[in-house]
Amino acid sequence: MAELFKDPEHAATYANRPKQIIPGFDGLHRITGQLIAEASPKTILALGGGGGLETRTLLDHVPEARVCAVDPSAEMLAQGKAYLQDDARVDWVEGLIFDAPEGPFDAATCLLTLHFVPDDGAKLETLKALRARLKSGAPFVIAHLSIDKADPKSDLHFERYLRFAQASGMDEQALEKAHKRVREMLNCVGPERDEQLLREAGFSGIELVFKGLYWCGWVAYA
Repeated sequence: MAELFKDPEHAATYANRPKQIIPGFDGLHRITGQLIAEASPKTILALGGGGGLETRTLLDHVPEARVCAVDPSAEMLAQGKAYLQDDARVDWVEGLIFDAPEGPFDAATCLLTLHFVPDDGAKLETLKALRARLKSGAPFVIAHLSIDKADPKSDLHFERYLRFAQASGMDEQALEKAHKRVREMLNCVGPERDEQLLREAGFSGIELVFKGLYWCGWVAYA
């Protein structure tokens, strides 16, 4: 499913989509900026930050910081560069977390990204590699769709997700396609598993700081 973001048309329309499908999306960004700013970081790693939305939030809250935005999609990186008008405070890296500089960074984010990564060891390895690039005690804010597909209620949860996006004015045909992709191809897990993965990767002080339907966000510390 992550291949979608390498589609220029999909990448070009990305900026408007999260607000339509995520309840409280603007609040999530404000919370992220606030929690990251608490550490007064000089360097921030933004995994999955190619589209530029969270990168803009981070720069607004911590204008003195330098952000390294890592994304596997060249098309999303191009969108981010255009959105931020090639802001000199941003370093753009095409690739996965393993391609990111070693740091250590003062803080990190991973918004709307980890749910694309399979829970076959890859999620854990991604989180471990991210933590290894952080200074001790650095804050990390992570948020994504958190639904356990094995839960008998998961169909209802996905249906509620669909109805919220529908009420937000998304094109019905596009929405049906997106819903099918999300239900069948997204590698999301439930909140308990998400928190377990953070602990196993070596993070502590894990707190749920955002929840909009089944979109969840946590702050944790390296």
